[in-house]
Amino acid sequence: MKLISVEKMKALESAANEGGYSYEKMMLKAGQNLARVVHERYFEKGITRVMGLVGGGNNGGDTIIALTALQKLGWTCSAFMLKEDPQWQTLIIELHANGGRVVERERFEEELSHTQLVLDGVMGTGFKMPMSEPFSDFMKKFSKLSQGKIIVAVDSPSGVDCVTGEVCPETLHADLTVSMEAVKEGMLKFPAYEFCGEIVTVDLGIPAKTLKAFETGESVIDAGMVKPMLPKRDNKSHKGSFGHLLVCGGGVNYPGAPMLAAKSAYRTGAGLVECAIPERVYGAVVANNLESIFTILEDEDGVIAENAATILTPKLKDIECLLIGPGIGREETTQRFIKRLLFGLNGKNKSSGAGFVPGMVKATTRDAEELPPMVIDADALRLLSEIDLWYEKLPAEAVLTPHPGEMSALTGLPIDEIQKDRLEVARRFAQKWGQVVVLKGALTVVASPDGKTAVLPFANSALAKAGSGDVLAGMIAGLMTQGVEPYDAAITGVWLHARAAEVVVRSQGTTSSLLAGDLINAIYAAMAELK
Repeated sequence: MKLISVEKMKALESAANEGGYSYEKMMLKAGQNLARVVHERYFEKGITRVMGLVGGGNNGGDTIIALTALQKLGWTCSAFMLKEDPQWQTLIIELHANGGRVVERERFEEELSHTQLVLDGVMGTGFKMPMSEPFSDFMKKFSKLSQGKIIVAVDSPSGVDCVTGEVCPETLHADLTVSMEAVKEGMLKFPAYEFCGEIVTVDLGIPAKTLKAFETGESVIDAGMVKPMLPKRDNKSHKGSFGHLLVCGGGVNYPGAPMLAAKSAYRTGAGLVECAIPERVYGAVVANNLESIFTILEDEDGVIAENAATILTPKLKDIECLLIGPGIGREETTQRFIKRLLFGLNGKNKSSGAGFVPGMVKATTRDAEELPPMVIDADALRLLSEIDLWYEKLPAEAVLTPHPGEMSALTGLPIDEIQKDRLEVARRFAQKWGQVVVLKGALTVVASPDGKTAVLPFANSALAKAGSGDVLAGMIAGLMTQGVEPYDAAITGVWLHARAAEVVVRSQGTTSSLLAGDLINAIYAAMAELK
């Protein structure tokens, strides 16, 4: 699904209108497609009575058109006009002509008692708080009267600021939001997201040429986006066909983290996963990860020591991807190891020259002294943040997977500021650093160095567990190992990770009991949905 700002959406509609595709045509298409979605989802379930709440603006017209279309499809449809708008007279006449009707105020509650589904077309995406009278008083009363009704929001729930994500107290919780042409950015912010229910988009019929001129590079991650990104698997292939991943991390405090990442990479399709771990934790890790092979690293008090870089460096020329960070810790000797491994392999500064964003130019080929593509996760990100201008010096293509605390360490921004505009922060620093950024958390954002961004419409406390980030890092690295481009691998990984969590929650019946290992065991089910 496409993602767009309210400002750009207005400009797109204006350009289409000026180009000969009128607002009236867009409204007709919006209403017809809204009706199609509602009919396909609910009619066969025996839900056939619908009332539309009609306000001013385009989504009021969309709602009346949808009611007429549904009436033609066998529904019993009524409209309640919260605002008398002369421009809707022709649409209302057509609704009447097809058997639908407008409900008088004195009969509103009686009609609502027979209604199964409500189209919320009161306010559109241009709404700004607060909600004025008489709408405010009506919506408060309606909220109490509508218990048990299916609420379908037209474009966005009424009372949501689709720029900031703020929500009025009177806003209805939608079961489904049918957004016109693209999801509006504010709907994927809190608290707005919690009022939208499931979000789908329908097109307005705008000509392709006009749409192309307004492409934003912003997306909402869904199954349709992810499916083409999955690696293809040939029956004549062997383990070497799907790449060699090296997972580096672990320590006495976090021995399980690299194991979780390695198993996740295998579940996502990697051919061979090698774990580089400190000697002190080898016994514990190998007993729980029989599928991997191992490189034993020199340790100091149970964590990876600086000299371990000497052992690991020769291996880097033979792998497709390096995942570094799960369970690695923040000890000083490990910091020196990171510096030697990531920045001590050659003296070249791979940042771009004058006039370019630092780090945007990467080596097009790699020799024995260069790093492979990487995923950098967990404490490796904090260690990275302590290196001045690390993003100008990093000689490899990387996916960075910070949670808000780690993003704060990398950027110097307070967590509250990051959370206030996650999409823009991720985009800005992906461009600055020249790396793919996966800003984890509720509504995870994936941003690429070229300005493209994608938001995952998923927020679930089931993933608020230690180890879930290690699983995600392993999944992304496993996809990169098979040749998936870093941005695509990040998008695919976060979607599969979220879908695996949904599989577990459905199975367990609770969001409280999920363990990281449960996620790994559900990856196959998430992938099977795409097959």
